[in-house]
Amino acid sequence: MQMLDDLEEALPALRAHRRSDLPPVDWALIEREVGCVFPADFVALATYYPPFILDDFLSVHIPEAGRERNFVSGIRRMASALTSLRDDGMSHGYVPFPEPGGLVPWGDSCDGDDFYWKTGGDGPDEWTIVVAGRNDDWCEFRGSLTQYLAGLVKGTVAPEGLPPDFPMDDPTVEVD
Repeated sequence: MQMLDDLEEALPALRAHRRSDLPPVDWALIEREVGCVFPADFVALATYYPPFILDDFLSVHIPEAGRERNFVSGIRRMASALTSLRDDGMSHGYVPFPEPGGLVPWGDSCDGDDFYWKTGGDGPDEWTIVVAGRNDDWCEFRGSLTQYLAGLVKGTVAPEGLPPDFPMDDPTVEVD
């Protein structure tokens, strides 16, 4: 998949963690439990990579075979936190999935930033990236998860709502 190739090109440190022998993730279970189909670039990322942390900062939550329920639990936990923000009038109009246009979490940072897909449009490959910065900055990026990550690393996507020095010039990748 081209988008995965673009991310690997932008983030060479990721390639060291690419696996060809990963057992298949039970996407049917995840989709049934969460209630949605996930973007194709994310499914491809999960096919070849375990969960990882970009530059000691951004954790990308990726399901692992045999641990799909842990992935679903993480989504539910983050969705519950978003529900609380919404109920307190602090979500800037964003709502949790499965509400129309609701957010599905895909990552978080060590500083308390949360990363989501905003559902809607013509399906999961058209979802928008939403960053809920810990300083109450809510920013959107129109593009896929892999485009967002590659753009952050290449400097073509501004780290809106995030520390201005993220990521570093030669970002690290650690697997969970």
